[in-house]
Amino acid sequence: MVLFVASDCWNRHPRWGERVTTVSFVVYVTAVMWLCLTPAHFSFLSAPKALFYFHGVPFNAIPFQGFSPEFFLNIVMTFPLGVYIFLFNYRTPFERAILYGLCFSLFIEINQFVWDYFLNLQRLADIDDLITNTLGAVIGFSLMIILYQNGWRKFLQRFMLTRAEIC
Repeated sequence: MVLFVASDCWNRHPRWGERVTTVSFVVYVTAVMWLCLTPAHFSFLSAPKALFYFHGVPFNAIPFQGFSPEFFLNIVMTFPLGVYIFLFNYRTPFERAILYGLCFSLFIEINQFVWDYFLNLQRLADIDDLITNTLGAVIGFSLMIILYQNGWRKFLQRFMLTRAEIC
């Protein structure tokens, strides 16, 4: 499936930079979904959290109960999303970029909760993840704006999509 989508993206965008952007986006989203929506065999939790349970499915609704490597890894994981938001449309308003990051993160957290409910994936829907994932996308988008306005415009334009469609 990933190869089919990547191939379709490749054919829709004739410019080399656009191809790199679209195909790497497909690979990125696939990797994030694999990391977040497959059974968890490890945990970065170092501080205990007060969890709530819904029919045996744990979730954290209280933000910032403790910091762990997971906090920073979530920012790193969604940093590329902010980069892609910029490359897909550099005129995206900042508020909309925040909304895109929030929706992407909400999609992940809701799916983790639902799939854990049905399949017991040992995943935790976490408000901290929602916040840090959104923050990662915002940081990525902000960095792209700074680079674009400070001498990197020509380089970045090679990778920006000229059409409104991703694939």
